[in-house]
Amino acid sequence: MQRDFLRAGNPNKISLAYSGVLDAAGLQSIKDEAKRHSAAMYKLGVIHYRFAISLSNPHWRQKVSRLYYAGYNVSKGVRFHSDGNHSTDVKDHSKVGSLPENFPNKATYENELRSLRDDRNSCDYDHMISASELINSASHYKDLVTRFLRDSHDYLTERGVTLEKKI
Repeated sequence: MQRDFLRAGNPNKISLAYSGVLDAAGLQSIKDEAKRHSAAMYKLGVIHYRFAISLSNPHWRQKVSRLYYAGYNVSKGVRFHSDGNHSTDVKDHSKVGSLPENFPNKATYENELRSLRDDRNSCDYDHMISASELINSASHYKDLVTRFLRDSHDYLTERGVTLEKKI
């Protein structure tokens, strides 16, 4: 996987711009590399997820934070596959729930992932907050992110992205 691939710009736009110059194999190589990056973003989300679920209840702040990053990175992979846009800017976090229109349970994930983002910010930055003051519990978020990862796995694999076994 090429590290500089994402710096070149939106692979969907690049493919379109060079469709009259590149042959089918060249265009396919751009699409294949984009799929590998989507898969890598998904995998990073799974790494965060596995760490989060290994944490015990007294570590609720870290659990919620890692569950957020699991959902965020998987969302990023889904969004990249869908629209080809990639950003490392902090503003990208506001798009955590901005999933493609044809994504399963889109409205639910849109709302719930934004709540998870708010609670992650509280866990990471509010020294006074208690677990009972969060919008939802760590257990709720574990269930949410588990469902989201499974739905994202199905969504991406149905579109030709090769992923590891579903969680």
